[in-house]
Amino acid sequence: MDDNTIIELLLQRAEAALSEISCKYSRLYRQTIREILGDECDVDECANDVLLAVWNSIPPNRPDSLPAYLRTLARRIGIDRLRYNTRQKRNAGYLVMLSELEECLPAEKPTEPHHDERSERIRLILSDFVRSLNPETQVLFVRRYVYLEPVASLAERFGLSENHVSVRLYRARKALRKTLEQEDIRL
Repeated sequence: MDDNTIIELLLQRAEAALSEISCKYSRLYRQTIREILGDECDVDECANDVLLAVWNSIPPNRPDSLPAYLRTLARRIGIDRLRYNTRQKRNAGYLVMLSELEECLPAEKPTEPHHDERSERIRLILSDFVRSLNPETQVLFVRRYVYLEPVASLAERFGLSENHVSVRLYRARKALRKTLEQEDIRL
């Protein structure tokens, strides 16, 4: 079944859509969660949460790309579970990675007028910034901050030292901060 048909089934509130998503994309969103959490029990629970989130968000949302939408939901749910787990003093290493970006990205202020416009503007700036990076740094940046891959894994994957990867990521974060400041995005 193609993605548009699955989305139409969701819009019609047909539960068969969830079965189709599970059959077609469970490996995708489970892998996204696994990269964040590593624990299969948490992966199983979060995978069910992804299906619930899809059911609750379509409608009103109508994603252009179902796989990208599922990965985004899986990543958010995985990070939420990670935060929950780390409050209990587990998996603290991932919070260190997430905190690396906090110094660069503006805080969400949902009470601000035009919040959606601001979020869209930030999204476009981030997208342009990532595209402006050289190809290797771009891959490192995305794998680290979108797919939450550890520095050691990136170093091994690309045949670089961990220090080299860390320095490149630091420089990219510094450049991102400068870009956001030039665009008058308050941090």
